[in-house]
Amino acid sequence: MPASQPPNHPADSSALPDSSGSSQTNIREPIDANSGEPGPNERDPAASAEINQQSDDQKLSVGEKVGYGLGDTASNLYWKTFEFFLIYFYTDVFGLTAKSAGTLMLVTRIWDAINDPLVGYLADRTRTTWGRFRPYLVWMSVPFAITGMMTFYTPDMGPTGKLVYAYITYTLVMMAYTAINIPYGALMGVISSNSIERTSVSTYRFIAAFCGGIVVQYCTLGMVAYFGGSETTVVDGVTKEIVLNEQRGFFLTMCVFSVAAVLLFLITFATTKERVQPVADSKSTFRADIKFVLSSLKLHQVMLLGLALLACLATAFETQTLLPILGGYVVLSLVSVAVRAYALKRFADVSEGSTFEMDFNDLLSNRPWMVLFGFGLLQLSGLFVRGGAILYYFKYYCGDASIAPTFWVLGSFAAIAGMLLTKTMTRIFGKKLLMIGMNAGVALITAAFFFLEPDQITEMLALQVAASFIGGPVPVLLWAMYADTADYSEWRSGRRATGLVFAAATFSQKMGCAVGAAMTGFALSFYQYAQPIDGVEQLQSSTTLQGMRMMMSLIPAGFLLASAVCLMFYGISKPLSEQIERDLQARKFSDFTDASPDESGSPS
Repeated sequence: MPASQPPNHPADSSALPDSSGSSQTNIREPIDANSGEPGPNERDPAASAEINQQSDDQKLSVGEKVGYGLGDTASNLYWKTFEFFLIYFYTDVFGLTAKSAGTLMLVTRIWDAINDPLVGYLADRTRTTWGRFRPYLVWMSVPFAITGMMTFYTPDMGPTGKLVYAYITYTLVMMAYTAINIPYGALMGVISSNSIERTSVSTYRFIAAFCGGIVVQYCTLGMVAYFGGSETTVVDGVTKEIVLNEQRGFFLTMCVFSVAAVLLFLITFATTKERVQPVADSKSTFRADIKFVLSSLKLHQVMLLGLALLACLATAFETQTLLPILGGYVVLSLVSVAVRAYALKRFADVSEGSTFEMDFNDLLSNRPWMVLFGFGLLQLSGLFVRGGAILYYFKYYCGDASIAPTFWVLGSFAAIAGMLLTKTMTRIFGKKLLMIGMNAGVALITAAFFFLEPDQITEMLALQVAASFIGGPVPVLLWAMYADTADYSEWRSGRRATGLVFAAATFSQKMGCAVGAAMTGFALSFYQYAQPIDGVEQLQSSTTLQGMRMMMSLIPAGFLLASAVCLMFYGISKPLSEQIERDLQARKFSDFTDASPDESGSPS
């Protein structure tokens, strides 16, 4: 950066740092400390002291970190239930076919294309004495609980009625999940401006999340048996516990989880504080934002292409459906052009810019965030294929579903142990290199399940512990990296849209979950899974058993390996992350001093 250029000048939006942490010429960097000229903090000792004090003020107590983490315990009471039990509930308890359940997972994501960014937009513009994001933990906790209970209730309806009910309730619960989880995730981006503190908070968060997961993994089947009633019987010489009323058992189990989630979110609200505010609080009118939404062909195409991809996935890329999907895309594109023409005429009097447009453009030009979007989609797809297959794998391939809770819980404890090393490993390798290595390692271990026979339970448990330990830090680092991309966007553009960054991140996670869960349903259908008839398990063919073996090993391993490759294009290195933090602190101090009165009492 030329010496005449102020250090708090926004970076050019077209620039992107390379993998080494150095920047291309378009990025305006602070003066190098080794060049012989003082950096911004060294020029003014008072500025340096103020920035250091601000950094100290961003350090968080253990109580606040734990309180924040409990919010993800609440979220995981739902997320892990969806990951491990929802497909099973829909096929073996609720009564949907595997293919219908898979299609449901994808079709319901259509609304998320609108709902997720809408929540991020609203959260970024929320102004209360509680902050921008914390209020949603109070406002949405009860709807979150009610929709969760409704999703696991089985109504006395015919097949069509049940299918409609499942679509409605699953859509509602995912809307409620979005409305509370996007602000919760964005809260981590404003709880502290210190990158190391945020990584520490993320560690607490995901240890708490895994604790919620352990509760779901270890307790769910036992609670279902308790609430639904059970009896012990002998089937083919094997003693098994049969649940008499799984419908009642799953519903009451979810009621317990839902009430617990409300209480945990309220604790998070009471124990946390928002500290980071945007450098400049840009504003635009609602009419300007509506004009952008209706007139932006770029926004329309992003949405239409996403919908077309969802439609292709929902129909498993069947040849006879591709032409109608293409036709629908063309028709809607023409409608988009007509809507644009109407909006430009209807809102011709609107001259101010739209902050939503700026947020949207910032997001699309934030290439590190785009890489994380792709990574989250691929990684969650692989994890949900495997997670959805586990109960089927042990129930049918190994012949004993009771192994599943032990398998899950051992993995969770191993993941927590791995998480405890996150801070140390991050300091040694940096986030990017560590994430690539961990995902590649987990992919190889997951692939090894393909070579195990049904009676090799010890080997299965050992591989699960190894994969979970290696992959433990992944969720911790991922959300800390999303917070880094929000900082990166502000560093480049001078604007901050934390809510939209985390909304789009949550959308990628939900899409990954949907694709993985849908693939579980489609794969079960493809491998000719025979559902229970009137609660009676059916004998599975060798083709079906081999399919479950693939879903447990090679299929998820492929997704995980692809996610590791995706991360090679992530551009925020450890040195650049530290530089961004310093520059943003300097800008905040500069804004503070510019607004402070001088000795005469007038602004300086």
